[in-house]
Amino acid sequence: MLFDTTLFQAERTKKISIWCIAILLFLHGIALRIHAAHNWTDQIAAFKPMVVNVETSSEVVFETEAKGTSFATGFIVDAERGIIATNRHVTGSSPSYVKINFYDGSFTEAKVFYYDPTHDFGFYQIDPGEAEFSLEAVQLGAWRNLVLGDELLLIGNNDKEEYSIKEGKVANLNVNKGNRHSSYIHTTFDRTGGSSGSPVWNTEGEVIAIHARGSDTSSFELPIEYLIDALTRIQDDSPIHRGEIGVDLELISIGEAIKHFRLPESSRVEIGPSESGTPKVIQIESIIPRTTGEDLLRASDIIYRINDNLIRDDLYTFDAMLNDSVGADVVLEIYRNGEQMTVRIPVEDLELKKVRRFVRFAGSIFHDVTPDLRRMLYFKAEGVYLTHADAGSSFSRVGIRERSGNSKVVIQEINGRAIHDLNDFIASCEEISDGQHTYVVIRDFNRFDSSPTPKSLTVNLKFGPLQVFEWNESELDWKQSDAGDGEEIQTH
Repeated sequence: MLFDTTLFQAERTKKISIWCIAILLFLHGIALRIHAAHNWTDQIAAFKPMVVNVETSSEVVFETEAKGTSFATGFIVDAERGIIATNRHVTGSSPSYVKINFYDGSFTEAKVFYYDPTHDFGFYQIDPGEAEFSLEAVQLGAWRNLVLGDELLLIGNNDKEEYSIKEGKVANLNVNKGNRHSSYIHTTFDRTGGSSGSPVWNTEGEVIAIHARGSDTSSFELPIEYLIDALTRIQDDSPIHRGEIGVDLELISIGEAIKHFRLPESSRVEIGPSESGTPKVIQIESIIPRTTGEDLLRASDIIYRINDNLIRDDLYTFDAMLNDSVGADVVLEIYRNGEQMTVRIPVEDLELKKVRRFVRFAGSIFHDVTPDLRRMLYFKAEGVYLTHADAGSSFSRVGIRERSGNSKVVIQEINGRAIHDLNDFIASCEEISDGQHTYVVIRDFNRFDSSPTPKSLTVNLKFGPLQVFEWNESELDWKQSDAGDGEEIQTH
């Protein structure tokens, strides 16, 4: 049988043609995707003047914050008032020196205007007249309008490289990455240190979130609605309230809630599908001591309704409704091991429990025990918190100091006198003379056993006399006061 070369050639040509068409289609698909990607060029040029680089330095620290200098990002949200948004973990709650660097190389100083006690955002304020150009605020959008896969832009001080550009997409619209009960947007930005406080834009040129945390492959952004709620009140000269019932929340899938925590099967239909992924419900992860919910709620409770509203996985709405209920009661419908229950809980204002007064004494910093510390340490008792002791100072050996110099020590007694709050501590310190041998009873939360322990020390006051500082709201600054002047200051 003769080999038909003509037929072979035809088949070969046909296969090559098919491969060529396939390659062309593949390349065409890539071209379409490239063409479909949003072109940010013009918007980037317009956005940069609205973004600032933040440099902070702290030598007095509260709670678990650290001394030193750090770099981050912020963005202008009110040009007329000179208000700049950034993260709470950037502003901190401690006294600090803040330098704001602008896109044109100029700079100015800023003061902490507000920080949120629950969510990771805060505001600085600058004098707009000190800027060498006309300030322009970003346009604020709405997180609720996003859909999965939306393109986003981040401009920030990434790895201390000013005005780094990052492009990403929405990966999930609602994940719980906050310290208490914050909803976050999961995105695909790759970022490193310095990006904290960066604005996140949608393709319409609206800031829909603020960057808060992440890794080299994933990023988590706090929805802009949290900031807008506080900013609106500031602009209206209205007080900001942060509702507190003492719950630390998490999201669990509806399947886990039904199978492991005995949520009724019928709830699956009522909860329905979720636009952000797997349908989830809100569960209490832990209860903070000395809060209004301590005796009424339990870890593992599933919060199903709040004030008769089905809450599903909506952490943002849960928080907003608590804020609206400050000074009143909130009604929660919960499921506890399959049993439906209704509880009525008084709502406190977390704003009133910020550190508004601190003491510098014998080389150390002291303030009242805050709800955040009670949450982290699960601490119920009374006392005063020793946040930082200088190396070699009188209190530096009463507990284990971390490498930063910070302590996790609560002082409960001085020379036989019970210490309930900062007023008691000040009164005790006023009775101590330079070089006096003193004993304190402490609880050291850097130890495995944090039970009350007596410690003896010699107090050196030559370089560390008693100093009391109070927050001056009108000047946005800490002012030294006489030790005995704090009787009317609300303690925490």
